[in-house]
Amino acid sequence: MNGIASLLDKLSTARVESLWQELETRCGLVGVKITPFPHFSWQVAEGYDLPHLEKTLREIARQTRPFTVRTAGLGLFTGENPIVYIPIVKEESLMRFHEMLWKRTKTIAVRPSLHYAPDRWVPHITLAYNDVHRDNLDCALQALAFQSFDWEIQIDNLVFVAQADNQTTETVYYRFGN
Repeated sequence: MNGIASLLDKLSTARVESLWQELETRCGLVGVKITPFPHFSWQVAEGYDLPHLEKTLREIARQTRPFTVRTAGLGLFTGENPIVYIPIVKEESLMRFHEMLWKRTKTIAVRPSLHYAPDRWVPHITLAYNDVHRDNLDCALQALAFQSFDWEIQIDNLVFVAQADNQTTETVYYRFGN
């Protein structure tokens, strides 16, 4: 899978990396490190028309000023492969940016995941993924449930992330205002 994401600011990155380490130490969870940098995703697809994507992301980044997102609470996507995450508050400005980005990139995306479409998107920062199961979910929730996740995060970038064979193979960075 491939995707468009934003990396977190330094403070939030350190917080998330500390949580990943705590979940690894206490619960043996390491699957989240398939994408080894804290981020949240705007869109995920099987592939992209890369020359057009690069041009589009460069234009969007140049026209965008840094902005702040807020987080609140702790979340769980249920199912066969549960995901533990920090929800990002769906404020109007965030949703407008996401909708614009989606519209400008959906025609150059190969089979974009509809979970990231504007009417379905749940913005989040993943804390545990890929190796969460019945035997360690309780441990993860015990480790996290009593912590505060009321954060403000400065967002100043878009990144393109390419993954193959469960490994991140490429990251291209676009800083806002450049």
